[in-house]
Amino acid sequence: MHAIGARQNFCFGSRYCWAERIKQHNLIFQTCIFDTLICRENNRTLQFSNNLYCRGILMKHPGCLSTLPATLPAILPVIVSGIFSLSVMAAENLPAANTNSPAAYPYSDTLFGDWNGKRNALLASGYDLQANYKLDLLNNTSAESGRVYALDNLDLKLNVDFEKITGSKGTTAFLHVISNRGDKPGAHSNRLPHGVDNIETPANGNTTKLFQAWLQQAFLDDRVSVLAGLYDLNSEFYFTESASMFVHPTFGMSAELAGTGKNGPSVFPTSSFGIRIKTQSASGHYVQAITLDGVPGDPNNPQGTYIKFDEGDGALNVIEAGIPLSSPENAHNNKLAFGVWQYTTRFDDTLELDAGGNPVQRISRGAYAMVEKVLQYKADSSDALLSSFFRIGQTEGDTTQFDLALSAGIVFTGLFPGREQDELGLAYAQERNSEKYRTASGNAVHAEKSFELGYRYRAMPGFIVQPFVQYLLNHSEDISKDKTWWLGVRMEAML
Repeated sequence: MHAIGARQNFCFGSRYCWAERIKQHNLIFQTCIFDTLICRENNRTLQFSNNLYCRGILMKHPGCLSTLPATLPAILPVIVSGIFSLSVMAAENLPAANTNSPAAYPYSDTLFGDWNGKRNALLASGYDLQANYKLDLLNNTSAESGRVYALDNLDLKLNVDFEKITGSKGTTAFLHVISNRGDKPGAHSNRLPHGVDNIETPANGNTTKLFQAWLQQAFLDDRVSVLAGLYDLNSEFYFTESASMFVHPTFGMSAELAGTGKNGPSVFPTSSFGIRIKTQSASGHYVQAITLDGVPGDPNNPQGTYIKFDEGDGALNVIEAGIPLSSPENAHNNKLAFGVWQYTTRFDDTLELDAGGNPVQRISRGAYAMVEKVLQYKADSSDALLSSFFRIGQTEGDTTQFDLALSAGIVFTGLFPGREQDELGLAYAQERNSEKYRTASGNAVHAEKSFELGYRYRAMPGFIVQPFVQYLLNHSEDISKDKTWWLGVRMEAML
């Protein structure tokens, strides 16, 4: 048996070791969640006791990820309920000034800080480095196996400001690398073809790859911008900030659009090359349009990055216009927006056949609307206390499973005294199966429904624990098995 020591193993170039940072912020976070965890790595048994601190060990010993699920089914409900209890008691146990206040300076809300000034020096020179790691544990409490799924995601981002580097005003670039490993809870269950976790990749899709790489030029005091490169459509289009805390995929890119195309639209985990033009007024009104390669990546190989313009790919065109519902500084989460999209190539009709017995070819297109509004602000502050969102989208109903989808939710920020940045959210989504799809598949289910309740607990600067519960209805062709409960926890580190 090999025990890992306390402080010397957790520095990682930070100003303070993990134990020191925890002591500095007066946090009672003794062994992350477990007192002892037994793992196997390279046929050796390792014991980590008293000093797990979550991500440090998992980074250093990735073998734990593969064996972690087997140790957790019995205690996952205890973990989640315990975190909820901690969040309620946080005001008494954790001083808000140190652990839950907004960032006082760049990178103060990250685990490793600014690397003794090096990170801020890079920022001043035009380079902004960001890293984010998520580890999700999920259990289908309705299943007999009691299996816990473990999956993770690493985001490495670099923002480049060429005005600081070369003096080129308005020129910026962005590089985004993603790395995903772990289980496939959605793929493992044939009743969850659209997933249950927004960091899950397709079968055989565990990989490290370049996800975004684009160059942008802004004009007229940033009122107009042109962007070209590998681009995540959901980073600016069909996006509501309040929905971003939820884990279920449908609260990202809405399901009626996410399920289109030969390899999906240009969203996680596979992007395509595109050109985007955006204009925005001083008041916050905006219009943006993009043309993307119609087939992101290589449909036959989900690993790696591919930019291919094959004959027949066509393009996906999207236009969105937004109206601010508040002052410009708060327009990012107070807006009303409308969008339309269409592929230039044709797809199989899900039901109708031509005279030769082949599927009729039809254009895939749709439209959507969304509203996001802060319902209540914190006293004497422009920070949101209660935010809300509503989205609805429709397709032509001929080429896709869903012809209508809607989602709505509310998010409380700083609901509990002393926990100013913790978030409590409740969301609902519904996707209607098209009449043609139900006829062709024999699926009598009219609509799929999803509920999610989650709490983002900021345990320390740069580290968040988010327990969540999902209740899924009719995500199956078997009506007798149309209700499932999922219990999970997301651990997120901003590095």
